[in-house]
Amino acid sequence: MLDLLATGYPSLDHIVPISHIPTIGQTALLGMALERATVTYGGCGTNVAVGLQKLGFHTGLALVLGDDRGGEDYRAEILRMGIDCRNVQTLIGEATSSSYLCRAPDGEMVNFFYPGAADAWQGRLALEGLDGVHWGLVTVGYAPYNRAFVEQLGAARIPLIWQMKGDVAAYPRAVVEQFMTASRIIFCNRFEAEYVCRALGLAELRDAFAYGVEQIVLTLGGEGSLVMTPERDEAVPVVPASIVDTTGAGDAYTAGYLAGMWRGYTPAVCGRLGATAAAFAIEALGCQTNLPDWAALQRRYEDHFGAL
Repeated sequence: MLDLLATGYPSLDHIVPISHIPTIGQTALLGMALERATVTYGGCGTNVAVGLQKLGFHTGLALVLGDDRGGEDYRAEILRMGIDCRNVQTLIGEATSSSYLCRAPDGEMVNFFYPGAADAWQGRLALEGLDGVHWGLVTVGYAPYNRAFVEQLGAARIPLIWQMKGDVAAYPRAVVEQFMTASRIIFCNRFEAEYVCRALGLAELRDAFAYGVEQIVLTLGGEGSLVMTPERDEAVPVVPASIVDTTGAGDAYTAGYLAGMWRGYTPAVCGRLGATAAAFAIEALGCQTNLPDWAALQRRYEDHFGAL
């Protein structure tokens, strides 16, 4: 049985310091040669699955790797953490997706992404083990693959969580409408929310409830987050942290939120658990490096918010 089956691009994250974020015509200095960059494991769906696995849930992944050394190491790492990999495919002759995350001294970052094997996928998706899946999660990924994933979960009557990402290529209007109609819970930031509202002609994000969505979580960076239900909105503050690397903070938030939801807490408390998980994530280099287990998450939550 899987609490969650997640999809999205995998990523070998190469984290590179740079002098500043350049504008058009400028040159920025790399702090190291690209081949010496720190490489960590990432990808939004994988980050959420790993976060939930560490919080005591059983998760699986549906994604596409290349047959390169990076793909072999990626598979070995998620298997080591106990994540179900029966729906992880390997494409022969293709390279595994990679991100080049260039981080300036002020914490600002730009990302250059090579989709590799994930965007080389073709054919018919045949997901295994859906009769044992409780929830599905779709994040940014190759649109044809993601659409097939959502269709199969819908046919199996598995409720869907949609974690948006600001990638226009992954979300043409037809995909936005399909995912909105299929989703029970949505996670997005303000820029993603604006894009979806434009794509669907919504006056405001709350209009998404008309599609059957039950919960919307709007993350606002340093301003915290807003947990929305048809009945009310709950503002959630950030949890103080020593910022090292903000990559993956939103994915950690999603994992903390869902862990709270599946343990029966209210949406407002789930939002605070998400904010607490995000604080762990940003205190180390890499998306998955510092994700907490449930005991650590609970301790930090209670230190900041009081008894859980």
